[in-house]
Amino acid sequence: MKTETHEEAFEVHKKTIFSWGLNIEGIDKSQRIVGLHAARGIMELLSLYLHRKKLVKAGFQLNHSWFKSKKIFEKLPDFDNKQEIVKKLVELENLCEILTYGKKKPVETTQKAVTLFIELEDILRRLP
Repeated sequence: MKTETHEEAFEVHKKTIFSWGLNIEGIDKSQRIVGLHAARGIMELLSLYLHRKKLVKAGFQLNHSWFKSKKIFEKLPDFDNKQEIVKKLVELENLCEILTYGKKKPVETTQKAVTLFIELEDILRRLP
């Protein structure tokens, strides 16, 4: 996948969370929107970084569900802040899983996922 495609996909996920989910529906009604888009969006941004740095081959595609455990740490190439990023990605994926499926969760759970999304975007955008 071209880096531009990863960037575009990230922006779609981000826009869905913030424009539709939070601004239109409100955080108290956006549990599933955030759950469906936060981890997937960050995967696009991480893929973008890995491709730009040529740490993965063309055609390599991350799957958000790989981040349900820290075993993913072994599958990824080394990169700056890998430990911190993977830890946050595992936390985000697990939060998104409980937000997407099952009954309504406290709004703080949705807010935590949004906060992690923002933190991860900031970290990934600042990587050299």
